[in-house]
Amino acid sequence: MAAYDDRQTELEQGYRSDYSSAGLDTQHLAAAQPPGVAGTLPGALAAPQPRTHHAAIALISVGILMLLSRLGMGQIDFTAGLVLLTIGSCFLFFAFWRRIYGLSIPGLILAGLSVGVTLAELTSGVSVLWGLSLGFLLIYILGKALFRIHSVWPTIPSVILFGVGWIVAITELPTFFAVGLIWLPLLLVGAGLYLGWGRHTA
Repeated sequence: MAAYDDRQTELEQGYRSDYSSAGLDTQHLAAAQPPGVAGTLPGALAAPQPRTHHAAIALISVGILMLLSRLGMGQIDFTAGLVLLTIGSCFLFFAFWRRIYGLSIPGLILAGLSVGVTLAELTSGVSVLWGLSLGFLLIYILGKALFRIHSVWPTIPSVILFGVGWIVAITELPTFFAVGLIWLPLLLVGAGLYLGWGRHTA
């Protein structure tokens, strides 16, 4: 009888070690882990992405401040540029509000042209061509990002206008580079736009 009781006690202890009070296998519960989580630290699940928008904002801000300093010295006239930008903004407002891709085309062309006309006197007219080139390039970028229009036609006039602008700039080298540091703020703004927007939309 004593041997029988000992045997029954050993069986009950083995049963309790294999199963919990709810009747589930405790070893399987301990081993059940989501795939890819085992052996990882809590902070290692989401590695922070490098943030470039701070540098982009800094570059754009410095470039704009340098352009404003040129305005303070009377070397830049914003009147014609603001008129074109105001007209273009009307197209862009309804284009973004109603998601109408066709209205964004004249709006962005006028917006790019407003930049070129503003700097036309300092660049011997080269900025007008490059402003138009920028407008067509924005049509391609925003059309793809906001309107889901995957058409490359705006890049054709953009490249042509940019190339013609370089030809004019080469023929006007003395006057073109006589504007001093006018290209530095433009390059800073362009670099900031590329870091903050171009790399993420590419």
